[in-house]
Amino acid sequence: MAVYSAIAAMLVLGSPATAAENGISPPEEMLVVGDPNTAMDVLAGATTTRIDAGDRLLEGVGLDDLLAEVPGVQIRRFGGTGEPFEISIRGSSPQQVPVFLDGVRIESALTSRSDLSVLCLDVLDEIQVTRGPGAARSGSGAIGGVVNLVSRTPSAEPETRIRGAVGNFGTGEGSLRHTRRIGDWGVSLAYCGFHTEGDFKFQRARPSPGGGSSPIEVRANNQADRHTGILRLDREIGGTRLGLTQLVNHLDRGTPGPDSNQRFFAEEQNLSLLTIARLDGELPPILGGHGASVGNFEALLAHRYERNDFEDPEITPGQDLIDTETEVHSLTPRLGIRKSFETKIARFETGLLAEGRFETRSSNEANRKSRAGMSIRAELTSHWLDDRLRISPSLRFERFGGLDSEWIPGLFIEADPLDWLRLKASASRSYRAPAFGELYLPDKGFERGNENLKAEVAWNFEAGLIAKSPFESAWLDFEFEATWFGGEVDDSIVFQQISRNTFSYENTGRVETRGYEVSLRWRPHDWVRLTASRTVTEANSEEDGSAVAGIARSQTDVRLEFGPREFWKLSSEVQYTGRLPVSPGDLVELSSRVVWGGSASIDLAQLKPLPLPPHLESLWLSFRARNLGNIAIRDTGFYPRPGRNFILALEGAF
Repeated sequence: MAVYSAIAAMLVLGSPATAAENGISPPEEMLVVGDPNTAMDVLAGATTTRIDAGDRLLEGVGLDDLLAEVPGVQIRRFGGTGEPFEISIRGSSPQQVPVFLDGVRIESALTSRSDLSVLCLDVLDEIQVTRGPGAARSGSGAIGGVVNLVSRTPSAEPETRIRGAVGNFGTGEGSLRHTRRIGDWGVSLAYCGFHTEGDFKFQRARPSPGGGSSPIEVRANNQADRHTGILRLDREIGGTRLGLTQLVNHLDRGTPGPDSNQRFFAEEQNLSLLTIARLDGELPPILGGHGASVGNFEALLAHRYERNDFEDPEITPGQDLIDTETEVHSLTPRLGIRKSFETKIARFETGLLAEGRFETRSSNEANRKSRAGMSIRAELTSHWLDDRLRISPSLRFERFGGLDSEWIPGLFIEADPLDWLRLKASASRSYRAPAFGELYLPDKGFERGNENLKAEVAWNFEAGLIAKSPFESAWLDFEFEATWFGGEVDDSIVFQQISRNTFSYENTGRVETRGYEVSLRWRPHDWVRLTASRTVTEANSEEDGSAVAGIARSQTDVRLEFGPREFWKLSSEVQYTGRLPVSPGDLVELSSRVVWGGSASIDLAQLKPLPLPPHLESLWLSFRARNLGNIAIRDTGFYPRPGRNFILALEGAF
């Protein structure tokens, strides 16, 4: 309790300011809609994509599918259905992309990686992805960007949705969601379950020792069971809002490891509990919450508990049985204010925020470890020339136990010289303390932590434009965005192979990243919607000039959607992934690939001849196909992915 009290004492007032929206309002920009606490804490005007999770869920897509469509984002999948996947933004490592739920970190302290496969799309309202310097406001680790997952908010009217789906490899999933208001309380409750046998055939990446073609084998031990539940409550109390969120997740799955040394009996069980209590409202008059100066405050306390049990009863002869039990507690208190005021020449928004972090780990295979950290951030957003020019400087101070103090400055400039054109440029220093799991991950035989890691320090910068069609013709209804980005990371931490069958984390020196993103959104007709994006990324080690493993040199995504969304729709997607280096020093590289997919969805409730219950608001039937070309796909050298697969889903709303 003494440590917890010490962290709470670190807090000072503060919170981010949100820039006003005038002129162009492209989909890529962060907007605060409804509950302001659901918006990601990023620099005003940062490059942010927002995705409606509910709309795309009807197509049978997963969280990984949606993230893969965002410009600058690459997804690395470690096997088939239900297996882990990670996110990289603009050439970053997965550890350089923190993941949040309603603004609170949820990346695993056990593994330091954000295994998003443990979450299902059914419990989310929206997905927010921020790339580049603007993400640095979010604190340690946001070198490539941040992902914020917004839980389903309580609705004014009662609503119930039930969904079920089946697919290849013995896969089945279902969900139940209900939102309503009970008196002064808003209630949102969601549950989703998932099961898969998971095994599939694949071809080895390398020829057999005797020569000839690689053998066809079975990727075994891929079974998985997942249960996720989330409860969200809110209430207005005298102009102040109280919010409570409880997320529970349980995962039980096989862990086959690399295909070069498959583990047929290794299994892990993971339990995660996240509790968030939030209070926000207007500042009292004594603190300046009245008159021409308007202010708000936010107080938050979040606790996360994780337990992981890993067992491998059949390992290399002569070695002991692996049976690890690990528990982690993470505590995050936050307190802040934001204020806005106007002068004759400009409008200003100021923010001051303080946050503490405390983590502790216990394991049957290692001594207890603990670490505390804190950060304080100040910023100012100014609006000039009738809001055609916005300037947002930010300064953050961070300190973690055992590491030096760090100052993290950032600057974002945004201008609207024309009603249809927006220009932007930004730069920020970034910093990432080694994650708890990177330092203290228990030895699982094929992976382990490294207590000698140094912190990563980086600079990120970008410049770009957003152009919206100045024409009234529907056929010219488009939005175009282009961004050039760059970054430099010292003491980059990479999860890499350190022996024939063991992976760990190592500082690998300086890494430089350069690239660009272009995207187009075109809607020539109410029934036709086209989106396309291309990202080119050069991430190289300064020491020898070799490409960083796991980062494809280019990626192109095209999606065409046809039909009236409220009744039926057809969609087709194609993704081109350029050459993918999978080992340091450019020793091994995967060839470029093209993957096709598509879906068809229809609301059966709108077909009059069907004898459906009158209280049924919608009944969506969807069919989705992935990898129609049935090509062999790998995102890493030793983790194959399955070929052609399908999913059939039915969702009803009452």
